[in-house]
Amino acid sequence: MIKTITPNSPILKKHIECFYIYDGKSSSKYTYVAFPHTNTGLSFFKGATIKRSQRSLEISDNTSGGLHIEILGKYTSPVLLEYSGLVREISIVFKPVGINRFVSDNYQSIAPNFSQEFTNIVWRNFGEDLFSGEDNLSKLESFLLSQFSENQELIAIEESLKLLEKGNEQTTISAIATKVGLTLKTFQRHFNKHMGCSPIEYRRICRFRNSLSIKLNSSELKNLTDITYEEGYYDQSYFIKEFRKLTNHNPKDFFKSTSKVDGDKIVWELK
Repeated sequence: MIKTITPNSPILKKHIECFYIYDGKSSSKYTYVAFPHTNTGLSFFKGATIKRSQRSLEISDNTSGGLHIEILGKYTSPVLLEYSGLVREISIVFKPVGINRFVSDNYQSIAPNFSQEFTNIVWRNFGEDLFSGEDNLSKLESFLLSQFSENQELIAIEESLKLLEKGNEQTTISAIATKVGLTLKTFQRHFNKHMGCSPIEYRRICRFRNSLSIKLNSSELKNLTDITYEEGYYDQSYFIKEFRKLTNHNPKDFFKSTSKVDGDKIVWELK
């Protein structure tokens, strides 16, 4: 039901984790919980009605067959998604900073909430054509390449991510700002603008995602003590506390309840 595809273009591979496609059936229901991520999702829907409530999305089919584009903001607690009926979705999973290469407005301004409609007229005009005919992903790649642009502000942000992703809280945000050549105030402003969260929030999410990768993808059986040490948490109790904030589960229950979807690019709790 969910299929993930890696972009063909080397430029897109640098900034996009994958595309995924969902094709619902008239009687189908699909429910899952998505957890905080450093990546950003933007989805084109055909024939769907979106109903939002606090930290949940209901996506159901409608008879109009119209286009809807939904973009996720940076969320720091789980989000429930419920699909029902004949819904078609093509989603872009942008890597950190990635979406800022393809949209003229900064990420914070277009996605201030955990989820919202994306109304950019250029993207809407393209979306109207996306589901017509065949070879949708080829059309999508061509469109994305036509929208690609560089931004000098992003260079410092990308450099800062390498430091934040190490997960060591002993490296202060002020020190990271200095290393990328910005004052603390300017760094925090640019970071929030392009990442949709603060550097501290990003580091928390990143460390959580790293712990998932270690546990789910490692050839060795990692216990919680190993992960606590490798990801720079103060101690195991702090690790468990952070996990509860981001997943509403303790780590042991979380790893029992989650699944990798279509390979290892997506980790959800399927309902």
